[in-house]
Amino acid sequence: MANKSQETTDVIVIGGGITGTSTAYQLARRGYQVTLLEKSHLGAGSTGRTGGIIRQHYSNEITARMALRSLHVWRDFDEQVGGDCGWVHTGALFIVGPNDTDGLKANIALQQRVGIRVELLDGQAVRDIAPYFNVDDIGAAAYEPDAGYADGALAATAYANRARDFGAVIRQGVAARAITAQSGRVTGVQTDDGVISAPVVVNAAGPWGTQLARTAGYETPAEPSRHQIAVFQHPPGLEASPHPMVGDFIQGFYLRAETGRLTLAGSLEASEAENKADPDHYNENVDMAFNVAMSEFTERRMPPMRDARVGRGWAGLYCVTPDWHPIIGAMPGLEGFICAYGFSGSGFKMGPVVGEMVADLATGERQCPIDPYPFRFERFAEGTLVTGQYSYSIIG
Repeated sequence: MANKSQETTDVIVIGGGITGTSTAYQLARRGYQVTLLEKSHLGAGSTGRTGGIIRQHYSNEITARMALRSLHVWRDFDEQVGGDCGWVHTGALFIVGPNDTDGLKANIALQQRVGIRVELLDGQAVRDIAPYFNVDDIGAAAYEPDAGYADGALAATAYANRARDFGAVIRQGVAARAITAQSGRVTGVQTDDGVISAPVVVNAAGPWGTQLARTAGYETPAEPSRHQIAVFQHPPGLEASPHPMVGDFIQGFYLRAETGRLTLAGSLEASEAENKADPDHYNENVDMAFNVAMSEFTERRMPPMRDARVGRGWAGLYCVTPDWHPIIGAMPGLEGFICAYGFSGSGFKMGPVVGEMVADLATGERQCPIDPYPFRFERFAEGTLVTGQYSYSIIG
């Protein structure tokens, strides 16, 4: 049997979520030897507990372009990647009160400039799409007909399977304990099974990314926080599934349809970042107060839901940075070390394009037309943060 401590590869990817598996797929299909390390199982972290919303509604150009490029993969996943990602087409509505309509119009104009299909609607037009919605307080809405949702666990598994098809090694149940380096460059990863050697290491460990970067001497401002998702069973007579995804900026929450006559609800408030969590030990269930708040918001927006039953929701993790945008880049001072985490709630929907961007960084090639430079780690020290136009930082 070969000595595991002597294992060598071109690139080590740490993390079996959407970022890690998409990156491994992109590298393997380009002909590189890749080993992906996942300490538990694929999708065990944030990806497996995502709300799965696929939208293009962002308020700066780079994230809007990333979302659009990723959408093209999500909606044609079997053809573009191969396998099932659980894609369901629903469309999406982003609604604001009368005082915020000018800002919404500006964001729609930006999105249209980059090629996103989106239009401005008034309250009556919203009701034409969703007659069961209360539109009395709506000033305007952005309607995105191509939006939908996908399944985190299915998508990560599909990416990993396709990476394997191209020769990648996927090692589940193997924890990366530390980044190893010598003379200013990465040499590999220390695992529970020994050292794996590689000249390039990608830290795509999501909520564990900060801990892992620390082993290489980096303090990155990305903190895990707990994000809850309430689940409501539709009452009899409400034929509203799948209804459009709703980003309700008036109440600061979102709604998303789910199969089985269900609706999911979660917060859009920036205060979500204050719910700090240990990624290895946190409450994965929903607080009763959260269920009550989401129930009230949901009933106000969809009055027929007043008779909905509360289902079993869940809590997952965001990894939040000060500007609510990810760290994607080669780390300064350590050649071959790349970080890709801190997506602040947008990581899943961006997964396809982020895999391309990280593969470019790892190989020095340029196959993705979107440059990750704005997301470099150095921006925090430079004061060049990536900012969107919304006070709801989760939206971006």
